[in-house]
Amino acid sequence: MKRKDIKPLYLQMKEYLLNQIQKMDPGINQLEPENLLSKKLGMSRETVRKAMSVLIQEGVITRWHGKGNFGHPSVSNLIMRVDVNSDFRRLLRNAGYTVKTERSESELKSPSKELLNRIPEALHEEILFYELLFFADTRLAIHVNVELFNKYVTCKPESGIYTEVITDELKKYCDVDSAYSTAWQRAGISPDISSKFGIHKDTPLLIWDEIYHDLNDYKFGYVEIHFNPEIMDISMKLNF
Repeated sequence: MKRKDIKPLYLQMKEYLLNQIQKMDPGINQLEPENLLSKKLGMSRETVRKAMSVLIQEGVITRWHGKGNFGHPSVSNLIMRVDVNSDFRRLLRNAGYTVKTERSESELKSPSKELLNRIPEALHEEILFYELLFFADTRLAIHVNVELFNKYVTCKPESGIYTEVITDELKKYCDVDSAYSTAWQRAGISPDISSKFGIHKDTPLLIWDEIYHDLNDYKFGYVEIHFNPEIMDISMKLNF
């Protein structure tokens, strides 16, 4: 095995812990102390602690002061967790699908009513619009309408196979320091999108609205995302 193919020790420890947690049952889900794991697996306490910290951030482990570390098998078995992973391709791959992504031709247009509902001050903005399509095996799983404020666009995205993640795409096509996005979930009926999904036109769809913000907190883009309910089983882990 080439050296570059060897995973860092903390990721190896993370995989080990995940494997152990997935086998746990409620009531017997307390993890071994870090010092015992360190001795047992021949890794440093720092390596064990780093792996633990990643899994704590992902909500798979809870560290309870005075009681220890507890693994959550119900969380570890959630496939499409959008609170941890917003890369839709990875969500689909994790669910066992072969994934293909495409981008439509881009065009200049006025802001959509959906964009104006979230960003009413964008009424007079010129918008660069295109679609992103995420296929699971051969079926359309996710349909995305992208609207970027054209004044920030440096070059138009090319149509065809879409390979970038959104952060790389924004750096490539927009002259902004993208910082974060805000998102909302809602339900709605969209006969046109349902037709593309191959489902009944009156099927209620889960819709995700997202606004892109730059480092100075200006809004520079909006996306409307529709999920195919026959494929996407989106989950989130919420803390009490």
